[in-house]
Amino acid sequence: MKPNQPNRKALFDHWSAHYDLSIDESCFPFIGYRAVLTAIVESSELHSELSVLDLGVGTGNLSKILPVPADQVWGADFSNLMLEKAAQVLPTSHLIQVDLLGEDWPAGMKGPFDRILSGYTLHEFNRSQKCALLHRLAVDSLAAGGLIVIGDISYPSRKRFDEAHLALEGRWDEEEYYWCAEEILPDLGKLGFNAVYQQVSDCGGVYQLSYDQK
Repeated sequence: MKPNQPNRKALFDHWSAHYDLSIDESCFPFIGYRAVLTAIVESSELHSELSVLDLGVGTGNLSKILPVPADQVWGADFSNLMLEKAAQVLPTSHLIQVDLLGEDWPAGMKGPFDRILSGYTLHEFNRSQKCALLHRLAVDSLAAGGLIVIGDISYPSRKRFDEAHLALEGRWDEEEYYWCAEEILPDLGKLGFNAVYQQVSDCGGVYQLSYDQK
């Protein structure tokens, strides 16, 4: 069971002080971390005129490598202390504190954005929450012809997912909801998404989503 909202916020506020130091690419779940961020950028088909929303901007690790001007980047996070860290590397970006599962989003979340990106964030939400959030973003925040690109802890199939779960006993966080492409891609298709999945590392993958805005 996930901690309640005040406790979740406290956890991320506390983590902000040492988040970057905690990233060890030799260990699960951060194997291939930088390669996943690079794949997000490559799958986003970015150019300098585009506006970008970075969900779970954290300490700014994804946004700071985007090939767009920083003032065209909006970074959203649950933790105000994470946003303070992000502001140190993204001083001209637009930073927004928001609970992505909350009913009322700040006006800055509406965009519309040409690209909505996220790195290592949505595993906090279960499968139905992921789908509902992505659909809400597509309808309310994504510009026509835009892309949503998500990089996260993910496996291509239920078989690979279950094998990793068993092999990583003691390191697998049972309170997080890692992605299984084989299961979520059909759900996203039913919501009107065209989705392409790329496995980047043993435990990291990238989803490129376009939305049929009929």
